[in-house]
Amino acid sequence: MKTAKFILLFLLISAQYLSAQQTDIKKDPGYFDFSEFSSLKNGEVINEVYLEEELLKMVAGITGNEEDGISNIVGGLKLVRVQEFLINEKDFDKAGKVIESMDSDLLGKNWMRIIKSRSKENLSNIYVKPAQGGGYGGLVITTLNSKGRAAFVNIVGKIDLESIGKLSKQFNLPAVEKN
Repeated sequence: MKTAKFILLFLLISAQYLSAQQTDIKKDPGYFDFSEFSSLKNGEVINEVYLEEELLKMVAGITGNEEDGISNIVGGLKLVRVQEFLINEKDFDKAGKVIESMDSDLLGKNWMRIIKSRSKENLSNIYVKPAQGGGYGGLVITTLNSKGRAAFVNIVGKIDLESIGKLSKQFNLPAVEKN
């Protein structure tokens, strides 16, 4: 019984210590607040992922120490956030305007748009946030299609663009559709 109480006390102290150590992710340069985009959500949520740094480190540890593996990709991340949902057909034009507003906001905050795809059926943008000292510290993906499907992805932390496809498959992130 004393062992169980000791373990419980240890877990409570550890949880408090870990929560005190966590930084406010919203202050990270690779974080982007997409609440304006998710406010359009009137329909069913299709995918929702919210993985914070501690859980990502645990995933990195579980997946092993492969040189080019998932653990190497996930180890430098602080947040993986995905929302994919349906919007009403009547809100499609409004959603397009919100994406354009977000585009201006991201570009104004020194994000680099690396893909901009526009067609009658789809709007897709991909951005990276250059990190001090080189590399990238954030990734943002926005997509909207004429069938009322919208998605937003924000990955915060050390971004390796060559390996991001592996991460997309591992976490089943929505891909940018090509027309």
